[in-house]
Amino acid sequence: MPPPKQTPPLPLWRRLPAWFLLGCLLPASLFLSWLLLARFDFFYPRWYESLAIDQHIAFYAPKNRQGKADFVLTTLEEHQRLFAEIVTAVHGRSELGEIVYHDSKGRVLGALLRPDEIGHLRDVARLIRIMQRAGWGFLAASLLLALITWRQRLRLPSPGQIVLMAASLLGLAGLTIWLAGFKRVFEFIHHLVFPAGYPWFFYYQDSLMTTLMKAPQLFAAIGATWTVTTLLLYALFYAGLRCWHNDEPGK
Repeated sequence: MPPPKQTPPLPLWRRLPAWFLLGCLLPASLFLSWLLLARFDFFYPRWYESLAIDQHIAFYAPKNRQGKADFVLTTLEEHQRLFAEIVTAVHGRSELGEIVYHDSKGRVLGALLRPDEIGHLRDVARLIRIMQRAGWGFLAASLLLALITWRQRLRLPSPGQIVLMAASLLGLAGLTIWLAGFKRVFEFIHHLVFPAGYPWFFYYQDSLMTTLMKAPQLFAAIGATWTVTTLLLYALFYAGLRCWHNDEPGK
């Protein structure tokens, strides 16, 4: 009996759709994980406790130089509500200028945000809108490429290749942050994505927003959560694609 014929490996150009699929799936996962975390206010109540934001507010609120030292009269529940209001506003579902803070008896004490802070958060909102448009585009491209690779019975890259790719990206990002320092990377990103000349840095003594968020520590925690959530979503999508494609070799 003659030996069974072995299927020759596919040329590189035939395997490209599978790699493009997994490439588009990464920003799509970033986008979907952002939407998911935003629904839970990026777990601010959890970070509020872990980062001792209550003590941070108690220390800096009385030192406010913009006439808002009465922020010290606000409560834990009010802090969480205010952060949720900011999240809602930068996603286009409310107005930043209408956010006010209350004391423990529910009396309005004043507007939370100053004009410069509103301007900065509007820049953030514009950036989020761009990210959302791009995210929907990458998601649509992922669905189209998933259909193409399924119809053509293309084998997806192996789990080992995916782990190596993810480890390389995370290693590069981690090395950059370690060598440059989180603060420098944080400032570089802000200079890169926000318009020149627009204020984005605010001292705790001048900004209830940064006091409330204990920036940049909270952003580091949110960034780590976003990364982990993205990787979990990506792994789930990849596992689902492997099951759907049945891991059959290409013809």
